[in-house]
Amino acid sequence: MADASARGFEAEPLKGGETEGSVSKEKRCAGKLGLSNLTGWRTAAFLLSLFLCLVVVFAFSFILPCPVRPQYLPTWNHTLPAAAAYNFLHVEDANGDKVLDVFFMYKDADESRNTCLSRNLSIPCMILTAVDGTDGKTLWKRPLAAEFDWVECGVKGLGRKGSGSGSGCLVAHADNLTAIDKKSGEIMWQQSRSTVMDGNLPLISVEDLNADGVEDFAVLSYNPELPSFTPIPTELVFFSGKSGDQIGSRVDVDVNGVFGHLPFQTASGAPYLLLLNDSGLYAVCVQHLAARAGLKSAQKKEKSWEERSDGPTGLISLYQSDSLKRVSVVHGSGSPSLLVQTDSSVSLLLTDKLKIAWTTNTSALLSVPTFGQFDKDGIPDIMIEEDIGNDTKRVLVLSGHSGDVLWKLNLSFWTPSPRPASVLTQNSFSVFMLWGQGHSNQTMQSSFLLHPRHSQLLLERRNSAQNIVSFKATLLEQGRHACYLVLTGPDGRRHAELGETEPVILTKRKIKDDVSKSGVLGVAADEPISEDTEKSVKEAFHMLRFSDALY
Repeated sequence: MADASARGFEAEPLKGGETEGSVSKEKRCAGKLGLSNLTGWRTAAFLLSLFLCLVVVFAFSFILPCPVRPQYLPTWNHTLPAAAAYNFLHVEDANGDKVLDVFFMYKDADESRNTCLSRNLSIPCMILTAVDGTDGKTLWKRPLAAEFDWVECGVKGLGRKGSGSGSGCLVAHADNLTAIDKKSGEIMWQQSRSTVMDGNLPLISVEDLNADGVEDFAVLSYNPELPSFTPIPTELVFFSGKSGDQIGSRVDVDVNGVFGHLPFQTASGAPYLLLLNDSGLYAVCVQHLAARAGLKSAQKKEKSWEERSDGPTGLISLYQSDSLKRVSVVHGSGSPSLLVQTDSSVSLLLTDKLKIAWTTNTSALLSVPTFGQFDKDGIPDIMIEEDIGNDTKRVLVLSGHSGDVLWKLNLSFWTPSPRPASVLTQNSFSVFMLWGQGHSNQTMQSSFLLHPRHSQLLLERRNSAQNIVSFKATLLEQGRHACYLVLTGPDGRRHAELGETEPVILTKRKIKDDVSKSGVLGVAADEPISEDTEKSVKEAFHMLRFSDALY
């Protein structure tokens, strides 16, 4: 009995264990079934969301397609059969396609019969035009009354009366000062320039002085052609960029014999006007000039410069010389510097310390210096051209750090010869382009490309002899499309009346396309060039990637 009851007692927990085991198994199966259903729903939801995302992506790819970069011709010509051109080339995006377009000025008797007469302008009139940087086709033309004095494009703050601010070209011609819209070529405003008939470039851009919401500008008036002993007032006149109206009174800057000027901004952002005359280089603060014109200005002053100011006139003596010829701004790392050119030297003036960093002796310089990166120190170097007589020029590259000669070459040249140019690369050096006559061939002109990492070699591309009125090397797109522009034909300033003349031709060429059409020359005389050397230097040019110009 005891055994039986014991067996029965032992059987209950075992029986109950079986029951619990069976219930637990059922729960586990039910749990697995729920998890399986949940996983299926999650998979379905993921696939549905993925499908919807793909539908949205494909739909928007058709509705909003990716922007297509404009296709451009590596080389194009814009030809005017019988015209005369002016030494002016400007690049700016006029049609909004992110490729810079080209602005130039000419006069054309044939075209005047159709264009200028319809505007009641005498023949020949002048025409400011913009052509598409991609293919050279005309975007717009603006006929203007002759005679031409000067033009500056890229002027900010220009706008119609009562309209918002804009950007465009300002032309001084006949007795007019005319603002032209860069996109359409329409006249935004036109004013008499009787107050600044002797006004000279460059313009001085200033802040909004008359509270009309746009930037204004000033014109400095002097006559550099008269002898220095003639008392000529140097006057500054402020104008509204919005309407062209004079604002404030005329200001006598108290410097006679001025033959050049230059707007300048210190490292702290203080704007100054640099004045060149026979006794040296002077500066005056734009805020001081605005106050003398009766205008309120919030622009800065440079404390270290103002400590050297000459009392009420506000003049600051920066450099003394009785043979001053030209001053150029050198932009680079840190404070901008000034390259000062005299009859016999070039010097670098440090504007933060107002001290000369170095001086290099030179002979008569032929052109405005060109800035670029030749060595690896990150400081802009300077290419200059000296006239050494017998139709020969010496081309020098000076170190921006020390003034030492880094590179030199003698070339035959013609007068006038285009100044050199440079284009920066992504390798932190510049490619330089210069002009001359190779092998003393009077019927040919040559353009030369200099690669600083292959400085003992030049690429020479020969061209038929022609009168080059203006030349510019630049990038037509951000970081790419490195090219050069050449404007050839009769000079408009030397041809008052047009008869039978040669055509005016604006040519754009891609820099790299010239490489295959160029020969390789040694900088040293009679230096033999092997086939492998020629191949390697051309390959180095083809491998270049260009960067936005800094100089």
